Amino acid sequence: PKFYHEALLETELKVVNVIDATEVDIKDGEPVSFDVTVDVEPEFKLPKYTDIPVKEEKIEVSDEQVQEQIDGIRNQHANYEEVEGKTIEAGDMGQLTYEATTDGTPLKDAIPEAKGIGSGAGYWVSADDYSFIPGMGEAIIGMNVGDKKEVEVTFPEDFMVKELAGVKALYTVEVTAVRVRTLPEIDETFLSRLQVESEEVLRSSIREQLEAQAENAALGKKHDQIVEYLIKKTTIEVPESVVGQQTRNVIYDIANQRMMMGATQEQITEQMEEIQQEAAGRALENVKLRYIGLGIATELGFEASEVEIDEEIATMAIRQRKDAQALRREMEENGSLSSVGEQIRFNKALDYMVEKAKTK
Repeated sequence: PKFYHEALLETELKVVNVIDATEVDIKDGEPVSFDVTVDVEPEFKLPKYTDIPVKEEKIEVSDEQVQEQIDGIRNQHANYEEVEGKTIEAGDMGQLTYEATTDGTPLKDAIPEAKGIGSGAGYWVSADDYSFIPGMGEAIIGMNVGDKKEVEVTFPEDFMVKELAGVKALYTVEVTAVRVRTLPEIDETFLSRLQVESEEVLRSSIREQLEAQAENAALGKKHDQIVEYLIKKTTIEVPESVVGQQTRNVIYDIANQRMMMGATQEQITEQMEEIQQEAAGRALENVKLRYIGLGIATELGFEASEVEIDEEIATMAIRQRKDAQALRREMEENGSLSSVGEQIRFNKALDYMVEKAKTK
């Protein structure tokens, strides 16, 4: 290490990673020698980063969009009232007694893990796409109290009870009660529950939120266009070791996202080749973009102050539900603290490019 660092000081190499080192060659009366293979930061020409052509979208929020949000809030606060002589319609609820078989065997016997999914009495099922038995919500539409019906169900591959994935079952169903969904009126009681003074204030608040969302979406699309331009206009060969590290991180992120969406560990393993290919492409683009963005930040003299770094760590700590000081110590220990400052500098460069972009 001593001689390696001394040799490094005599060069202008900006080392990113040490890839390999040979055994030290020691001979009497001769200098000690060894070879070190390193990955270095790329040398490249920055693209033009002002007057980048971007398409600007108009930010418009219609009365219909505001009404959709209000309808959604009313749906969240809907009540269900039991009624007699009512045919089940979409959005209603039916109370069911049911028994399922698969290949002639009771489902609860064939697959013990099915538990209440295989048979039950007094279960309420919503007549929509969210019923806990796949397809049952749609199947009970048009039924009334006392009606019986046979329903064929095929459980999806990603079903929450993995033992039922792909299983076909035949349900014998009887409706024992019906509930109708009633939406609350926009009155003082409803507005008080939402902690707003009036319907006008509610609509105004929703419009502001939708406009803010639209502005963020429009800004995100500008960012995407600038990123695409920078990648397309820059010739750069990035360190393979850095791309490899980033690829591993992206693989973890993709797998984690898919598991949060309901994918099992077995499914992730089966999809690993596809995930690796997707991660490799994204990682290469991410690394290229990082070097380009930081190169522009350096040329423009953008720095990250300690105050800005502390603020960013505090924001990260809130998202991760951690103590800010503990998170900072953790990042110092694993060597990731410098990435915070880099991200701040990168964002400043991106903001500059948006400000100086040529809209069309």
